[in-house]
Amino acid sequence: MAPSSGSIRVVFWNTWLLRPRLWPDGPSLPLSDQIFAPDVSRRAPLVGQALAGRFDVCALAEVFDRREQEAVTEQWDDLEVALGPDDSGMLRRVGSGLMTLVDPLALELVDTATLAFSAGGDFRDSDSYATKGVLFVRVRLPGGIEVDLASTHLLAGGEFLPIPGSGDHQRHHRARMAQVDELVEFVGRHRNQENPLLVVGDFNVARHDRRLRGDTEAYHRDLLDHLSPLDVSDVWSTHGIGTGPTASFRDAVELPRDPVLADCVVDDPDESTDRPGPGDRIDYLWYSPPWRRARTRAELDRPRRWAFPGRAARGGPGGSLSDHLALSVTLHLNRR
Repeated sequence: MAPSSGSIRVVFWNTWLLRPRLWPDGPSLPLSDQIFAPDVSRRAPLVGQALAGRFDVCALAEVFDRREQEAVTEQWDDLEVALGPDDSGMLRRVGSGLMTLVDPLALELVDTATLAFSAGGDFRDSDSYATKGVLFVRVRLPGGIEVDLASTHLLAGGEFLPIPGSGDHQRHHRARMAQVDELVEFVGRHRNQENPLLVVGDFNVARHDRRLRGDTEAYHRDLLDHLSPLDVSDVWSTHGIGTGPTASFRDAVELPRDPVLADCVVDDPDESTDRPGPGDRIDYLWYSPPWRRARTRAELDRPRRWAFPGRAARGGPGGSLSDHLALSVTLHLNRR
């Protein structure tokens, strides 16, 4: 077989298109834009416009409702769509919000699988009412090279009722790690060791958790330990510049525009990883190479963060289109 090569532009983005409805396909809850997420109906098509033509694979989170899903996908001329696990019971009122978009002009979507987590929070946690889980896809370049991609959005916890235990971050972390264990087992069954693997998502585990006095990296180390069976590395740690926060911004000054790519945020090489500045790094790209005897080889560009500011509507207080930054990487692939 002749050698082949190609590149794949991959992005993960928690879009914050959260607009709960009174019943499926019914009207949204009153004051949703004030209580949950702002300007969802205006931001949804802007999310699609920001992504269309710029990336080959878009793994999205918090695109919960069919109307928002359609508003995003209608911005492409042609598209292949994979959806995460749907709502699955009386307590889980909405689906996972996971949606992966594949540009058929660049790639073929050849396989999909989903998992709904059995682990999670309880009635004290607002996001327990969503179906947390994993969306796995396999894409193929025209020359036959394949890449496996799994996306997820782990439990955040709390933010529902001010009752005992609702804000217990240790409880939340234990639930998240139980979800990671399910993710690892699921991805391990579905991945092909001949293919590069990306595991992407909002893990809700900060690189430095300011609530942990004396050892702000303890939860992050625990996350690494639970992910270790997949033999993944943190793409930002290995290829990124600066500390790379992705969420919890409060002002536009915290998101300076890149002078070349205006939709990107500047990455400061002088930022100290020991004393992080504004924002939290809770969104991740994890990479696992093919096994050493595989014919496919991959090289990764530096990851980038995207705010998509200056649109007709904004999500985060820093002026970004969502309250999270999008996180991207390009894989350069060749097969012997």
